[in-house]
Amino acid sequence: MAILLNIDTATEMASVCLCYNTEVLAIRYSSEQKNHAAFVQPAIQQIMQEANIKLADIDAVAVTGGPGSYTGLRVGLATAKGICYALSKPLIIENTLKVMAQAALLTLTNYMQQTPDAKWLLCPMIDARRMEVFLAVYLPNLACLVEPAAQILDENSFNDLLKGYHILFFGSGSIKWKNLIQNPFSRFAEIHQNAGCLGVLAYQAWQNKQWANLAYATPFYLKEFYHPKIFYK
Repeated sequence: MAILLNIDTATEMASVCLCYNTEVLAIRYSSEQKNHAAFVQPAIQQIMQEANIKLADIDAVAVTGGPGSYTGLRVGLATAKGICYALSKPLIIENTLKVMAQAALLTLTNYMQQTPDAKWLLCPMIDARRMEVFLAVYLPNLACLVEPAAQILDENSFNDLLKGYHILFFGSGSIKWKNLIQNPFSRFAEIHQNAGCLGVLAYQAWQNKQWANLAYATPFYLKEFYHPKIFYK
């Protein structure tokens, strides 16, 4: 049994929650992406008060480590590491795309019931500007079939996989893909992960003692941050 603090600031919607095993005791959300840094600490205080649990009594802190927003990833990991350092608690880091896939499992189950003879895959996508997305492909048991990667989409993307599988696409990057593809085996859904979905994966990691290295853990950016050069006269 474990009390886990879960922090997800990787995408547009930030959330923090407190879980007892996988049961959400309290949760807070913020849809203001530019204000994730200002949201996190007060939200943590609020959920601890709501659950009537002291921060020192948690067993570990879990965070979405990337890919995602550069600033959001730094905010989440810095907050998680700070708490872990101060309280000597283990740190758990989960891939954002896998957390998104966890959030999509209920929707996938509905599709699988409608098509009992079909084989299904999950493909979370995060918008990475222009026609590029961060993506991964998961089996229904969340085993990773295609490792997380930054990929530029074109009309031939996923041709091979769509010959043998139905694929559920979702996430902010799936919107641009939906405009490119015409395939009866593709499905699209609006699915938003939250810290509660992170909590399910975090509890599994807790049970298996899959701790991150607190000193050397860094965000999983997938690609380097690009900043155009500024020239001054």
